[in-house]
Amino acid sequence: MPVCVVAIDTRGGIQPYAALALGLQQAGHRVHVVAPEDFTDWLTGLGLDAVPLPGRMDDAARAAAEAGFSRGVVPRGMREQLLRQSLRHARALLDYADGADALLGGIGGAVLGVDVAERLGIPFVHAHLQPVGAVSAAVAGVLTPWIPAWTGAAGNLIGSAITESALALPFRAASRAVRAEVLGLPPRRSRPRSSRLPVYGFSRHVVAVPATWDVTGYWFLPEDPAWTPPAELVAFLGSGEAPVCIGFGSMASADPAATARTVTEAIRRAGVRAVLLTGWSGMSDIAASDDVLVIDQVPHSWLFPRCAAVVHHGGAGTTAAALRAGVPAVVVPHGVDQPFWAKRVAELGVGPRPLPRSRLSATSLAAALRTTLADDGMRARAAHLAELLSAEDGITTAVDHLSRGLTQTK
Repeated sequence: MPVCVVAIDTRGGIQPYAALALGLQQAGHRVHVVAPEDFTDWLTGLGLDAVPLPGRMDDAARAAAEAGFSRGVVPRGMREQLLRQSLRHARALLDYADGADALLGGIGGAVLGVDVAERLGIPFVHAHLQPVGAVSAAVAGVLTPWIPAWTGAAGNLIGSAITESALALPFRAASRAVRAEVLGLPPRRSRPRSSRLPVYGFSRHVVAVPATWDVTGYWFLPEDPAWTPPAELVAFLGSGEAPVCIGFGSMASADPAATARTVTEAIRRAGVRAVLLTGWSGMSDIAASDDVLVIDQVPHSWLFPRCAAVVHHGGAGTTAAALRAGVPAVVVPHGVDQPFWAKRVAELGVGPRPLPRSRLSATSLAAALRTTLADDGMRARAAHLAELLSAEDGITTAVDHLSRGLTQTK
């Protein structure tokens, strides 16, 4: 069955969909992945049929950081840019998806994918990395971690309702324009035809959701047998105690030099060795030294288990990789769903209280590192959770579920 996977996200958010696409492909489905153009070569290298959407996600991330886009509210200066990009993406996606029996994607993919699927008369399969897609008394709102747990079911209802609205509202104007100018569709009055899915790529050991939800476990890429670690990284890891790994992935900073100074000073104050992953965050101004190795990026599945702790931004994909590694995590959430995952890490006892980006300082980060590294119970809980996650096969479970569901929609 031909399936088009729409993956519009940062690297950490696209990687699980690449893993799922490979699983579907190995199960005999004809799959092609549509993603921003800066990921096309990487996806093709994995063995996937990948086609580029116009524009680069790293450029979009930097523009969003400069405009202050972090919590789902599109700044006024970005609205015209979002509209133009949506029209370009919709035209490309309509062409790429022609001939598919279904479109599949998460929050980013659904922004335009739902409308394109309606135009093509095929289902859009919601495949989420977060517990979204329903207003529920049983699940806390992904975008409202500030609602206290003691509010119970009422708080969950309010939080999930706010989350569903916040995920849709910023893109409503773009959707209207796409439907009118590209797809020739009237304003949406009801949900388009879909399957009995969705499916969720996280673990019930991490987020408790109703038994009726199809939660499969995380979607991890297989290890690349051809990849070898840089010699300088191997030498650094072997030259002393296990370091901490610090990286904020795709979270571009408006002042990366200041972030670099903060992180460097925190490392010195905490008295730890560290591997710094610069990624898109721009922390390239950190000078390497005997106790600090600066490197662009390394597969998390290889590096994280070799570290004493991980400091990260709390994206869904990075959080999953850190949990699977079995080491504690200090989460510095920047926005969107990251505060939710940061809160879950703390509630599970595998990391300290979240350290929001607005409160990040050399003092606060050093204190969080000292607390984390001294907590034997936290380290034991992280290792136990990793064992539970390793027993799950999220890809196989998701592929079996999707194969049955897609067959029933034909």
